[in-house]
Amino acid sequence: MTEEIAYADLEFNKSYAQENIPKPPTPEEKGLLTSFPWRLAALTLLTLCLALTVGLLALGVIFFQVTSICQEENVKLKEKEKALQTNFSSTLEEIRESLCLEGEAKNKNNGMSCILCPTNWQRMGDNTCYYNSSEKKTWNGSRNFCASQNSTLLMIKDKEKLENVSRYCIKEHYWIGLSRRNTERPGWFWEDPTALSTSEKGISIYRRNNPCAYLWDKYIYVDQRCDENNFWICEKAPLQLWFTDNQ
Repeated sequence: MTEEIAYADLEFNKSYAQENIPKPPTPEEKGLLTSFPWRLAALTLLTLCLALTVGLLALGVIFFQVTSICQEENVKLKEKEKALQTNFSSTLEEIRESLCLEGEAKNKNNGMSCILCPTNWQRMGDNTCYYNSSEKKTWNGSRNFCASQNSTLLMIKDKEKLENVSRYCIKEHYWIGLSRRNTERPGWFWEDPTALSTSEKGISIYRRNNPCAYLWDKYIYVDQRCDENNFWICEKAPLQLWFTDNQ
């Protein structure tokens, strides 16, 4: 009886063990387990590719939008530049008309010349700027004032200039740039310093020892003391500008 029970237990245990032994996967199951990681990787890569494609499309849209905006701004800037050039040309023309003494179309680039004199200076019939004082100084004081304005006392070496300047002068004495103060060189000298020529007409010379000359009416006199106070006239070359149209 005992042997039968033991045999029955052995058979039961054997049957139980056989039932609980893991079964090897079938070929279909093996294929499914093997392909699952690759499918997951492929799905991940596909997702990444789609994301990159969407990102590139978005960047492309942004790029074209920015390009379009830049082109529009470029067109606006060109229009503003053209308007500024037009306004600048108009402003230059207004300056030329209001300030320039004369203009000549003789520049090789078809530009216009403009002759300017400083404030309180005037042009008296030639290409020279003149300053007619409204106060009186000695000859040296007048000379120093002209030097401070980068000019010289008036020098008159021909009759035409004498007549042009005299039309703008009231009947007063005006110091001019003619003297004989240089003891090393006897005679009368202009400020440039060239000697007074006997061919210069319209000059009235009085035989006196006073070394400074002045203008009165249409005559030059060389008979006054240099320490007396008179009006004076300075002269200098005008500023010449060129307005060039390069458009």
